Amino acid sequence: MIDLFGSSTPETLLAAIVWWYPLVVWAMIFVATAQATQTGLLWLQCMAIRWLGKSGLPSERTGPQWLPWTAILLVFVPVEGLPLGRWLHGFNVVLCIPYVAMLLNFLTESWLSRPLLDERGKRTGLWWGLIGGVLLYPMALGLGPLDPYTLGWQSPGVAIAAAGVGGFFLLRGNSFGYVLLAAGLAWQVGCLESSNAWDYLLDPVFCLLSASILFMQSLRTMLAASRLKKTLKAAVATAVIGVAMLGLCPAQAVASTPSDTIAATADHAEEWSVTATTLSQRAAIAGHERLATLFKSWQLPEDGDRQVVLNIPASLQKPSWVDTADEQALWDDFCAARRVQAAGTFELAILAAQTPTVPDAGLQSRSETLRLIYQTLRDDPEHARAREAGGWVQRDGQWVWPNAARRLDKGEEYSPRFGWLPRGRQARYHAGQRYAGGRWISAEADDSRPRTVERGWKFVSDHWLITSTADLSKAARLAQSLEETHLIWRQAFGSFLAECPLLEKQLTGPGRAVGRDLFAAMLMIDRKQYVAELEKIEPLIARTLGIYWTPTQTAWFFDQPADPADDDSVHRVVAVEQEPKTIHHEATHQLFAEMRKTSPLAGERCGFWAIEAAACYMESLTSCGFGWTLGGRDAGRVPAARERIIEDNFHVPLVELTAMGRQAFQADERLPQIYSEISGLADFFMNGQRARYRASFVGYLLKIYTGTVEAETLAQLCHRSYAELDEEYRRHMAR
Repeated sequence: MIDLFGSSTPETLLAAIVWWYPLVVWAMIFVATAQATQTGLLWLQCMAIRWLGKSGLPSERTGPQWLPWTAILLVFVPVEGLPLGRWLHGFNVVLCIPYVAMLLNFLTESWLSRPLLDERGKRTGLWWGLIGGVLLYPMALGLGPLDPYTLGWQSPGVAIAAAGVGGFFLLRGNSFGYVLLAAGLAWQVGCLESSNAWDYLLDPVFCLLSASILFMQSLRTMLAASRLKKTLKAAVATAVIGVAMLGLCPAQAVASTPSDTIAATADHAEEWSVTATTLSQRAAIAGHERLATLFKSWQLPEDGDRQVVLNIPASLQKPSWVDTADEQALWDDFCAARRVQAAGTFELAILAAQTPTVPDAGLQSRSETLRLIYQTLRDDPEHARAREAGGWVQRDGQWVWPNAARRLDKGEEYSPRFGWLPRGRQARYHAGQRYAGGRWISAEADDSRPRTVERGWKFVSDHWLITSTADLSKAARLAQSLEETHLIWRQAFGSFLAECPLLEKQLTGPGRAVGRDLFAAMLMIDRKQYVAELEKIEPLIARTLGIYWTPTQTAWFFDQPADPADDDSVHRVVAVEQEPKTIHHEATHQLFAEMRKTSPLAGERCGFWAIEAAACYMESLTSCGFGWTLGGRDAGRVPAARERIIEDNFHVPLVELTAMGRQAFQADERLPQIYSEISGLADFFMNGQRARYRASFVGYLLKIYTGTVEAETLAQLCHRSYAELDEEYRRHMAR
C-alpha cells in the first residue's frame, strides 16, 4: 500500500492519488447504494400505508442509519492484503471524472442539501455522458472507419478540446464546465490508472447511467398526473442509484463473460472427452491401435505450468498409414467430431471477445479469445472465420499470410530452399542456375563470388528479408526458425497485438488482414564477420550470440561457432542446440518492436527488465506432439533462476527491478544473476498460479513498448503489491 505519511515527493503524491482514487470512488458508490436502499424502503412504506388505507407518512429517516457508514468501511476491508475496493477496481473500468462528479452531486444533495452542480450543470453532464458514449463506444467497437478512442493515446488534443468546451460552458454560466476542466487537469497530472484522455471524460457505466436518468426524466414529464409525482420521484431516485450500482460490476460482459466462458469451456471439454474416448474404444476394439492412440491423445493438456502453443497445419490431412476402409471410416468420424468441436470452440471465442474496449479491462479477454481461436484451427485448420481472426487470408483454396497472398497475386512462387522468387525462376534455381547482376549464371559461379553484407544472398520468406553471407541453405534454415518464432509469438503474446474491437469484428464478420513490410535479418558467415560488422556500433558485440539492433530494426546472427583458437571463453564453443534459442530470443525482440507501432525509447525510463524477460521466456520453447510448450521450471534459464533464489538466496525485489531503465539495468554489476532471475520471473508471470498474471504481464509489456509505463504499472495491472508478488514468486520457485 502507498505510504501517504512517508516521502512527500511529487511522484509519491501522484502514486498515492492513483492508489486512493478507486477506493474513494467505490466508497461513494457503496454509500449511494445505501442511500438507494433507504430511499427504496421509504417508498415501499409509503405504498404500504396507502394500500392499507391509513393516513400519514413514514419518517424520512426510515432505514438503518448505520448502513452508509458500514458501506464506507466495507470498501476498506482487507482481502488477502488489499482493500476490497482495490479488488473491485481490478474487475472494473476506469471510472471517469464526470461520473465521480455526478456521484458527489447526489451525495451532497442528499446529505447537505447543497448540490455540487446546479440543475443546468446536471442536465449538461447527463447529455455529455449519453452523447459522448453513443459517439465513442460504437465507433471504438469497429462501427465505422475511425476509432476515436485511439486519439486519446496519441496527443493531448482530446484533453485540450474537452478543456476548451469546459471553458465555453463556464462562460455561459454552466457549472459542468468545472467538471471538464477538472478532468483535463487530472489527465495532465495523471491521476488515474490510464493515460488515455477519453478515460478521464467518459466510461461505459457513466454512459449507461446518463441514458437511464434521461429516460426516467422523460417518462416523468410525460406522466403529468400530479398524484403520481411523489411516488415517481422516489421510484426515479431508486432507479438512478440502482443504475449507479452497476458500478459494482464491470461494464457489459466483463462481469458475466469470464464465468460464463469458464463454465461453457468446461462443458465443451467434457463433451470432447466423451467423444474421444468413444472413438478410441471403437478403434481399439477393431484392432487399430495407432488410431486408438491418436484419438485418445488428441485432447490438449491443461495450460497450467507450461503455456501450450499449437502447430497449425495447412489443412486437415490424413496420416499416410490410414489405408483400409475400416480405418478410413474411423478417420472420417474423427474428422467430423473435430469439426463439431472446432465450431463449439469458436463460439466460446466469440463469447470471450465480448468485452468493453477500455484499457486493461480486456487483457484477459484478448488472451483467452486468441487461445480459443488457435484451438479451433488445430481441430479444423480450414475454419474460415477462425483463420481470418488469426490473421490469414485465402488464395487458391489455401490459407496463407497476407504477405504471401500479396506475392501470389503478383505471380511469385515459393520454395523452402530459395524463398519467394518471381514467376518462372524457381524451376531454373532448382536446375542449378542463379539470377545475379541482371543475368543468369551457374550456381557454382554464384557460390564462388565473395560475399559481403552489401552483396549477400537474399532470401525472402513470408515475413523476413534475410541478407546472408553464409550459404543460401543456411539462410533458408534461419528463415524457417524465424517463421516458427512468428507463429509461436502470435500465440504466446498475441494479446499484445490484437485489440478487442478488431478481434470481435473479425470473429463476427469478414476479416481485413493486410500485409506489412518485411522484417530485416542479417546472417553472417561466422562470428568474426559478425563482430567486425557490428563492433563499430556496439562495442560489446563480442559478448553476444545475436542481436536485434533497434535503431536500424535489424536482427543479426552468425552461422558458425567461434574459432577454437579464440581466447574468449564465453564464445569459444557455441553449442548447436543454443542457436535456435538465440534466434527465438532476438526475433522476439524484433516482433515486439515492429509488429505494432511502438516507442523507440521503450524501457529507457523504467521496466526494461521485462523486455529481456519476454525474450528469455521464448528460449524455454520445447517441441512436443501438438506443437510446443513455453515455460516450465525445468526449461530454458528457469532452473538457473531457481538455483539463484533457493540456494543462493539472490533476489532483486520487483520494486527495484521495475524502476530500472535500460542503462541502469545493463550497467548493474549483478547482471548475470539478474538475467537468471528475470527468466524465472517471466515463467512466474506467464505460467504461475495457472497463468493468473499472464494477461497482466502482456499488458505490462504493451505499456513498456508504447512508452506509457510507470514504476508501479505492473503492480497495478496484477492488483498486488510488489512485496506480495515477490513472495508469490519465491513460492513458485520453491514448489
